[in-house]
Amino acid sequence: MTISTDFLTYFFLFACVIYNFLLCPVFVISEFLSHRRTRRSTHCSLANSGEQLPIMTVMIPALNEERVLEGTLHRLLSLPYPTQLEVLIIDDNSDDGTAAIAEKISATHETAYLLQRGPDRSRRGKGDALNCGFSYLRATFPERDLENWVIGVFDADGRPVEEDFLAETGRVFLDHSVAATQCGVRIRNGHNLLAALQDVEFLAWSFIAQTVRDRTSGAVALGGNGQFIRAAVLDQLSNELGCWDDLSLTEDLDVGTRIHLQGGRIRFIHRWVEQEGIESIKVLFRQRHRWAWGTLQAFLKYVTTGRIMGAKISLAKKLDLQYYLSLWVVPVVVFISFVLSLLNFSGLLYIENNFGVGLLIANSFSFVPLVILGLLWAKVPAYKLTYLIPLTVIYAYHWIPAVILGWVSILAKKKPSWAKTRRFVVEEVREWL
Repeated sequence: MTISTDFLTYFFLFACVIYNFLLCPVFVISEFLSHRRTRRSTHCSLANSGEQLPIMTVMIPALNEERVLEGTLHRLLSLPYPTQLEVLIIDDNSDDGTAAIAEKISATHETAYLLQRGPDRSRRGKGDALNCGFSYLRATFPERDLENWVIGVFDADGRPVEEDFLAETGRVFLDHSVAATQCGVRIRNGHNLLAALQDVEFLAWSFIAQTVRDRTSGAVALGGNGQFIRAAVLDQLSNELGCWDDLSLTEDLDVGTRIHLQGGRIRFIHRWVEQEGIESIKVLFRQRHRWAWGTLQAFLKYVTTGRIMGAKISLAKKLDLQYYLSLWVVPVVVFISFVLSLLNFSGLLYIENNFGVGLLIANSFSFVPLVILGLLWAKVPAYKLTYLIPLTVIYAYHWIPAVILGWVSILAKKKPSWAKTRRFVVEEVREWL
């Protein structure tokens, strides 16, 4: 039996090769033009702008986070912010020292608040914790101007890198057309090889793609760490289920998509939050299974129902959202290609391809220039490139079993369950200064 694999070549050519090779030059050109505009602009200081930055409240859902929470709070509350900065720690019924750390910080700092969830309403997922936190804030500050109030979301291990992180984020919201922002993500424990590969993943696929989307279609995605949403937008999204979908395993992807469908504008800013990378393959697969499962939830919710194509948004944003939420197809087709190759090698069937070996190789490694560009942009030393690039190629294939398991969970109609990611680095608990 002979099977033609020309259809696979067409798929990879249009779904991967063209897209990946377009991302690189668009990123380089947009970065060049952005730096030129920055040098030529006569930037007015905030003191002379005549407009005050919005109040900023950062919510941190925390479940058994005693290893990392205090360092995150110390970093956030030490950053300068010209207006009012608040932090809300949402203790999701932890059974370690998380509550004690949060109580100490809230007692020491007047704009740090602690919301403790009891056993009757806790551990139902990050989305549920965030809904509870926003409801608490609305009840605590009922008269606050929602247009000039920004709600941030950080994981308990998230640390802003730049000293002007909060000020630059707040400045973006002076443009009242901006509904939300997302910053870049880096991995803090890059000394571990598996964590370093996650850092490459965020640098290449996430950072470059997000930058290009910000400057072209506008279809920037929200991530779980370092996202900021205008309170008025959250209030509009709110319904009987809350602002965040607590049944979604990727509540960040879901809320960002909903903001776009309502015509909101999300910006990607070149500021960074560091988080702890996973150092165990088992834990990594558990996390990626959850991410894949959540992405498939969004695909079924927004793509297959026609909600994206029916929304009153630009065609470019529609197509970008459709493509982004459909990327799960790529690992599945790669898996099919592997199976066909194995059957061909074993002699059970024969495959033919009219495009030749050259295009097949280009298809297989079309994402490598993206990886190289991300590493070069981050000024990674040359000796590290020699092993990070080939290892990243291998590492990328972990998405095949993750997506397949995600589909198994969907088709088996399993109840979504949000599992907390294990922390690996034990940090010294310092006295609050």
